[in-house]
Amino acid sequence: MAELLCTHWVAAERRRCGATGARPYLSGLRCPGHTPAALADRTEPNEATPCVPSRCYCGNPECPAYTTYELRDRYAAAADSWAAVDARAIASGKRRSSPTQYAAAKAAVADQRDRDARLRRTA
Repeated sequence: MAELLCTHWVAAERRRCGATGARPYLSGLRCPGHTPAALADRTEPNEATPCVPSRCYCGNPECPAYTTYELRDRYAAAADSWAAVDARAIASGKRRSSPTQYAAAKAAVADQRDRDARLRRTA
């Protein structure tokens, strides 16, 4: 089998890299020095740690990227607010649901309307 050559364009020298041992990427064949991660000054993900520093793909709580993933907490907080929007969509008939879910959504929307009315009267 032929050795794969790096196709990264070195603009300063106006030539292709041509190093052996390249692997295929979306941007073409790249040697270890010209991988997308190396060009972005990031560590290369491997089999043991498939995650990149800013995003956890494995879901393992011991993963360093898992603990630094800030959007995880914001997503959990947003899920609670989406429940109210979803209940309104079900109660209005804009979203399909079972009769049980429809009744529960109508009750949730009525409770929310009553709570909002009470808050407006006391304010």
